[in-house]
Amino acid sequence: MILAVALALLSAIAFGVSDFFGGLAAMRLRVVPATAIIYLFSTLILAIMVVLGDGVWSTASVLTGSVAGLFAIIGFLTFYAALAIGPMSLASPLIAVLESVVPIAVAVARGERLTPWSWVAVGLAVASGILISVRRRPAPALVRVPTRTVVLSVIAGISLGLSIVSLDLAPDESGLTSGLVESAVGLIVLAPLLALPHAGARARYALSLLDGDEEPSRLTSPGRGRALGIAAGFLLGGANALLLLALGSGSLAVVSVLVNLYPLATIALSRAALNERMAPAQAFGVALALTATVLLALAQA
Repeated sequence: MILAVALALLSAIAFGVSDFFGGLAAMRLRVVPATAIIYLFSTLILAIMVVLGDGVWSTASVLTGSVAGLFAIIGFLTFYAALAIGPMSLASPLIAVLESVVPIAVAVARGERLTPWSWVAVGLAVASGILISVRRRPAPALVRVPTRTVVLSVIAGISLGLSIVSLDLAPDESGLTSGLVESAVGLIVLAPLLALPHAGARARYALSLLDGDEEPSRLTSPGRGRALGIAAGFLLGGANALLLLALGSGSLAVVSVLVNLYPLATIALSRAALNERMAPAQAFGVALALTATVLLALAQA
């Protein structure tokens, strides 16, 4: 159990740091190129894990992975867009709690009965979203959450949650094969998107919905942006590997709770490196979001 706890905590840290690096990469390269780099190197790690593992390929694993891939690429594009616009310290926990709520909502729609603690978690999740998105004018040292960040975070959380639901439908013997298909589908979708900036005004407008208003600070250090994207991709792949090792060494409930604390790493880095601050109500919302995420992880376990 000690090994499982250590691996789960390392996985959570890797996920959180990957998110932070991914958000910075999106600031410097724009969202689509940054996501493509992250996906490429994360897929490379995942492919190595599939070769070394014992997953079984089947029609069901390919289908579920394909559907998950479509939801996931929407989720990650909007996820990195939300982090790039910021503030990361507020977008990350909001996305995480929504990502956890969606599987619960699907379970309810299927007729499953929730435990009282699940309903408490859902209530906390709703309250956290309201507090994190508070629109009142903050003090100069604090950050304000743009409407675009809230909208992108909601889309990201729902899409990533649906990708988890889709992967959950894969046969148990599939192992990581459906996950590899998910990543491959994302790369296929990203390929034509990379050409959109050269396709005309309408295409550039479509991408601007992710990148926001053009700022002079963007694209000032593309080399560093690519390095951040590569690091984020390797960390994302490594986090998945650590998660699998943790699940093989300990309790699903314990591992899922610890891994779902990954926004803490993103929050800590954004406060230290970007000097992000939040209003007391927003800080309370972040605490509620993390609490709700932990309770939801326990409920699903």
